[in-house]
Amino acid sequence: MSSSTSNNTLLQRRRFLGQLGLGGIALNSMLAAEISKKTHHTPRARNVIFLFMCGGASHLETFDPKPTLKKYAGRKASDIFTPGELKGFNPEKRVERTLLLPSVFDFKQHGQSGAWISEIFPHLTQVADEICFIKSMHTDSAIHSVGEQLMHTGHGRPGFPSIGSWCSYGLGCESQNLPAYVVMKDGITSAGDGVFQQGILPGKHQAAVAKVGQGKLPFPFLNARQGMSHESQSRHLATINRLNRMHRDRFVGQPELNGRIEAFETAFRMQASAPEVFDLSREPENIRKLYGESLFSQHCLAARRLIESGVRFVEILDGAPGRRWDAHGNRGGLIDNHRTNAARTDQGITALILDLKMRGLLDETLVVWATEFGRTPFEEANKEIKIGRGHSHKGFTMWMAGGGVKPGISFGATDRFGMQAVEDPVSFHDFHATLLHVLGLDHERLTYRHNGRDIRLTDVFGNVVTELIT
Repeated sequence: MSSSTSNNTLLQRRRFLGQLGLGGIALNSMLAAEISKKTHHTPRARNVIFLFMCGGASHLETFDPKPTLKKYAGRKASDIFTPGELKGFNPEKRVERTLLLPSVFDFKQHGQSGAWISEIFPHLTQVADEICFIKSMHTDSAIHSVGEQLMHTGHGRPGFPSIGSWCSYGLGCESQNLPAYVVMKDGITSAGDGVFQQGILPGKHQAAVAKVGQGKLPFPFLNARQGMSHESQSRHLATINRLNRMHRDRFVGQPELNGRIEAFETAFRMQASAPEVFDLSREPENIRKLYGESLFSQHCLAARRLIESGVRFVEILDGAPGRRWDAHGNRGGLIDNHRTNAARTDQGITALILDLKMRGLLDETLVVWATEFGRTPFEEANKEIKIGRGHSHKGFTMWMAGGGVKPGISFGATDRFGMQAVEDPVSFHDFHATLLHVLGLDHERLTYRHNGRDIRLTDVFGNVVTELIT
């Protein structure tokens, strides 16, 4: 189609919507859907599904076994590590007198890649050759709220856009009827809901928080007022937004009002489309059985349906209430904690990868499994009866699969104790730069002007880890 033909078609749609009294409601989103934003380079992925384990999953109990810990089991941390190496952990806890603790679970290698996977993830072994493990992650804080902020926004304090909002800002939305960024969660994280908000970006890039469940509306306030027809509601919203725009044009510099206008428009379009996308009963029985019945599994299945419907970035927060992956001795113990959490998530994660691959969507969808930090190789000093590990931000594991990353590899490494990232270390800034890169976005060029400064997700840091990319 030529550019002149395309422009004429767009103008005809504008007139049509205007004649219906719906121009104000539908025009902005139609333009956003039809005029796709240009990427900085050819993308390898179109969408992201971000699985975030709240509380700090232990790399030593999941994907990074360290046999050396068995040899030194029971030795004091201060006998093995220097005072400098033992600095920077959670300031509430002393670590010098803690004792080295081997992995509490067995590990085996799986797939042609020989990936090490803990016994607590029996389902995940089926897709070992699809996964790109990063075993040399490190971040700047061993405090939950700060660690969550860093992994989501690239900054240690609130108010900055989340990675999902940056993707919405950089790529736009492929759907006219759904938001670009959707979050599903089981509670509120330590850092609060700010980890998935738009911060300084315009309001249309904020996350839409969805609920999944039979008979539930996925988003609040989607139902029209009782007794109000679709046409009446259209006229009602058109009038409200016309007044909002008049006020905005008279008193400029009100981004919150723009966000409200866009929220009205999005909600109106979502009334028909969103309940259908979140109706998991439309899936065949074999697919529902593949994913399982847990809330996390339902979130994973809904994520696949959202990606199919054009949503750019879907985040699933697991274990948010009470930081369920936080494996201290006085919080239920490492063994019960990680066995329970893995059992809740293993089937859904595996089904998601298998399902995406079966539908030909894995190549264009980047699946990420992440957490705010790892755990120490030594047992915490203030343990009560049960074994636990403290927080460690100096070295841990995350993984990616699908869109644009090399399958079946393990990149980087921690030292022989699992204490620090020593081989090809990857910071949270590097991770963000790499994720944006596979989506076709240059992290140094994706900026937003705020208070006289060009703000970006990676601040003034970050390098694309090219070794991870196909």
